[in-house]
Amino acid sequence: MSGYQAYGRTQNTTENPRSTEYRLLAQVCGALTRAKEGKRGTAEFVDALLWNKKVWDAFIIDLSSDGNQLPRELRAQIIGIGLWVGRETIQVLDGTGDIDALINVNRTIMEGLAPQPAAAAGAARPAASAAAPAPGGRPVGSGLSVSS
Repeated sequence: MSGYQAYGRTQNTTENPRSTEYRLLAQVCGALTRAKEGKRGTAEFVDALLWNKKVWDAFIIDLSSDGNQLPRELRAQIIGIGLWVGRETIQVLDGTGDIDALINVNRTIMEGLAPQPAAAAGAARPAASAAAPAPGGRPVGSGLSVSS
């Protein structure tokens, strides 16, 4: 199943955008981890890296939109991370980058998206993700978009 098919399946559930984005990043992290354990240059390796880059490209697009309601400074910081992901992906593909760094960035963002314990639910925490394209390229709302 391709990454977009998996995302399309999860978007049709009743979970909130942050949960969907958390799940998407978890799936991408799983693909990157399996790729890391496999042979460099295989289709699985390249597909995982490109899927991760597409997710981050979608985040950048969402964060760049006028309708995104996150604070400008936070949006700029996350866009910067997304741009770094793009550069690091190319370096990993050419053998000079670090796939572990990509995995760690995703996990860090996932920590910000993780469901909050009931006791801490009153404390607001900024969202750390964006809309990723669903199958067919249609953007879906997210924790970094106007639904935040």
